[in-house]
Amino acid sequence: MSETDRPRDATSARLATEAPLARGALVASLAGVVFGFAFLPQLLGLALAGLSLARREPGGRRPALLAATLSLVLTAGWAVVLGLLLKWWATTR
Repeated sequence: MSETDRPRDATSARLATEAPLARGALVASLAGVVFGFAFLPQLLGLALAGLSLARREPGGRRPALLAATLSLVLTAGWAVVLGLLLKWWATTR
């Protein structure tokens, strides 16, 4: 592995090796910021966070909780936005 491929700090390396489900949950939840209108990234992030917490991955509790919280907040936010858009669309017809 070249020097540029290695994580710069020990925390990133530890999270990648010890808690892959928690890391995947965090990535999926962050992808929900952009692709959240489809609700799939949030659901995937929430499912992976739940699996990470159920398996008690070492060092994965904090990222899994962050991913679950982010997924729920983004789901609620996108639901409100889509609800408002549907209400606006129904009143303009």
